[in-house]
Amino acid sequence: MSYTNIPGKSCARFRKKLIAQTVAMSLAATSFASTAASDQPEEDISDVIVVTAQKRVQNVMKVPVTVDSVSSDTIEESSSILLQDIDKFIPGFDFSEGTMTQAGVTIRGISSPNISVGLDPSSATFFDDVYMPRAAQNVLFSDMQRIEVLKGPQGTLFGKNAAMGVVNMIPNAPQEDFEGFIKGTLGTDNLVRIEGMINFELMEDVYFRANFLSNEQDGFVDNVARPEWNEGTKIWQLGAENHDAARVSIKWQVSDRTDATFSFDWDDLEQAPPMAIGLSPYAWENPNDGVPGNIDPFVSKAENDVRHGVEGRDMTAYTFKLNHEFDQYWSMKLVSSYREWQTVNRQDEDGTANITRYLDTSNNEESDIFYNELQINYSGDKLNYVGGVTYSKEDVWQESEINVTTDTVARLVTQDLNGQVKQVVGGEVLSGLQQAGLIDMAMGDVDTAAAIYACSLQGLDPSNCIGQVTFNDVVDQAYADSGLEMDHLWNADEWANVLSAFGMDASAGFVAATGDLTYDLAAQMFNEPLIFGPSFSGMFWSENFVNTGDFTSYGIYSDFDYQFTDKWNAFFGLRYTRDDKEFSWEITETQFAEERPGVSNILFPAVPRFSAEESWNELTGRIGTGYQITDDHMVFVSYATGYKAGGYDSLNISSATQPFEPEEVKNLEFGYKGVLADSLTTTLAFYHTILDGRQRSIESKPPGQNQALPTVVNEDLELNGVEITLKWEIIDGMTFGAVTDYRETDQESEAFYNAVGDLIDAQTISGESSVNYTLTYDWLMDIGLGDTRLHIDYVFTENTRVFDVGQPAFVENIPNYYDDRQDLNARISWASDDDNWELAVWGKNLLDNRYVEGSLGGRTAGVLGTPYVTINRGLEAGVEVKYGF
Repeated sequence: MSYTNIPGKSCARFRKKLIAQTVAMSLAATSFASTAASDQPEEDISDVIVVTAQKRVQNVMKVPVTVDSVSSDTIEESSSILLQDIDKFIPGFDFSEGTMTQAGVTIRGISSPNISVGLDPSSATFFDDVYMPRAAQNVLFSDMQRIEVLKGPQGTLFGKNAAMGVVNMIPNAPQEDFEGFIKGTLGTDNLVRIEGMINFELMEDVYFRANFLSNEQDGFVDNVARPEWNEGTKIWQLGAENHDAARVSIKWQVSDRTDATFSFDWDDLEQAPPMAIGLSPYAWENPNDGVPGNIDPFVSKAENDVRHGVEGRDMTAYTFKLNHEFDQYWSMKLVSSYREWQTVNRQDEDGTANITRYLDTSNNEESDIFYNELQINYSGDKLNYVGGVTYSKEDVWQESEINVTTDTVARLVTQDLNGQVKQVVGGEVLSGLQQAGLIDMAMGDVDTAAAIYACSLQGLDPSNCIGQVTFNDVVDQAYADSGLEMDHLWNADEWANVLSAFGMDASAGFVAATGDLTYDLAAQMFNEPLIFGPSFSGMFWSENFVNTGDFTSYGIYSDFDYQFTDKWNAFFGLRYTRDDKEFSWEITETQFAEERPGVSNILFPAVPRFSAEESWNELTGRIGTGYQITDDHMVFVSYATGYKAGGYDSLNISSATQPFEPEEVKNLEFGYKGVLADSLTTTLAFYHTILDGRQRSIESKPPGQNQALPTVVNEDLELNGVEITLKWEIIDGMTFGAVTDYRETDQESEAFYNAVGDLIDAQTISGESSVNYTLTYDWLMDIGLGDTRLHIDYVFTENTRVFDVGQPAFVENIPNYYDDRQDLNARISWASDDDNWELAVWGKNLLDNRYVEGSLGGRTAGVLGTPYVTINRGLEAGVEVKYGF
């Protein structure tokens, strides 16, 4: 790996990686050395932390698997309301911040694929024991009990698509005691957040719990685009948020051994679409720099002229849960849920208000899933057993819109005409070289002949040009000198020049005065209806992919956990999974054909509806053992396999005959959990993972395709990593925490075309994860008046863009593009002695650092010259008032 781009930063980052590895190894050695040095039981400071990682309630420090848990206290103290807010507290876990409806889980560097509904995520997400499809994963944390994240294959117990891990969100359940609260939050950018909950006994043995959360915040970049097509439509500030959610649960305690719960969830999202801060000369001009275009993305104004731009989701869910204890050993749980949702995500793809460079996309879905699980449990003195069956039925509909203006179409036609004219010029240059005898002189080498010609024009010795000038160079110069290159065919002067070159005598004034006449004549002459005049300006041209899917999944599993001694247990489990998928494709004809008979799609050829179907099945399992050295120290080792169903790419019709194979994962894991010196809780996990057939999304523009689209490619990976979690109770009420991870990856990828149409050969790449860590500090102060709490967290993430290849040169001038990410967040709160009142002040990104989020947006960069980026919000601050009863 080269460090030549930014030597100072690169070497510093390399040293940090060495430090991270050294710290990991030192902690491991310290942990085991401390264990060996003392056989005395140590106080367990984590006995209140419980998880359901093995489908039963257990102390997190006693579970022989790698699992992290984020409590309701941490959620509140960090002012978190989404998974993207709490991923910093969990090593090896990331939740994308791009969009609400197209977000995805990343575990140990493996993320889910693109927007296609024909594919599944690599890590499963569950809410209240129910599987959540990709577009439904990003839900608000309203009245949440805790969040669990399990790393490594979890298919045995959690099944569907848990190849790399599981995110398990557990809301609070109705209970007998009366309680409730109302909380209001006000903050920067007009943040208004209202949350409430009430729980009471509705009637004897029937308990009711309801909660709601409303979150609204203005954007932080003013969208100044005001196109005619958005008259009467809400113009969102970039980054604006508007999300509401509510939940109602009723629990009936039928008997001492039986209870039933019915829940209704409602989620409503309507907010600004993903931003596109243009970095092209056609983007909004920053009046402060006086330079056309905007190379500085951190501006107060931008232009996103997307028609009816919005990100929205309407989602409802109904869940029924039944628990029954047959006797002191046997019990069962039934979960049945139906969830439906409709989404729209219409976003700007050019970052400008230039009508001739307009392109937007919209991902629209209408889907539902019926999920069921019957689980049987046995809990004896030595043996614990969990087994069951699962069944899910998912119906999906997706429309992937690609919309351009007719002005943009005319620009694309212009580029095509330029290419044709340039070919004519090239033919003339070749003919001239032949007539001059230069090709014979160069023994048939056209590049040498062109070099001799170029030198002769400048009176230079031919040796000065041979090898330095090519035939294409001479053609390019001749074409530039001809004055025939057009920026846009609706420019009367440029169009008149081209018409003259093709033998049509027309002046710029004649072109302007006759409107569409000369364009219609040219269309007839060349038999090309795509040549049309400016009277069609401002219309829209859409080419849409429409997909439907019918997916059915079955599973049956058994898992045994046997306690050989008080200190030693072993577990073994198997699951059989079958997935049946039927999927269809259709590419619609542009509606502009009704306005201009004879035209056809220019981005993708229209395809009538057709379908394909396929089935996959797999046997996965796990085996492992845990040894409790003392009450406060345990080690474990496990081997597990995972599976994610194969599928189809909604934007790639060739996958109908060549569907993607399943992802298959093998994972060997060693771990340690312990409490050192009565105060330092330590969790270490070392893993070796082999992932075959990973489905990765890239922006691809193969030959014959005029626009880059998200496309899935397969690759094989081998991962080796370590994850570290530390929590040190300095004194009573004061704790310090740290989490980090380090990972090495070997990746074998297949050949593919990138976003600008270049063929990237199949290759093997080795790399390291970025240096990242989170430090936390919590202090419960004793000031003699109620409870005062202070929470601080600092997050560091290394920027790895310096190692990316193939980036355009201008990114060097983008401010903060290569900066490491450093976020400092804090909250201080006071609660009355009776816990009825709580007041808090909080701040996020207190350093007010600004970053370019994600990668440079290049979907339109190659064709329209309009790259763009997204950016983060700056410093945020606010106050909270909470009243509990």
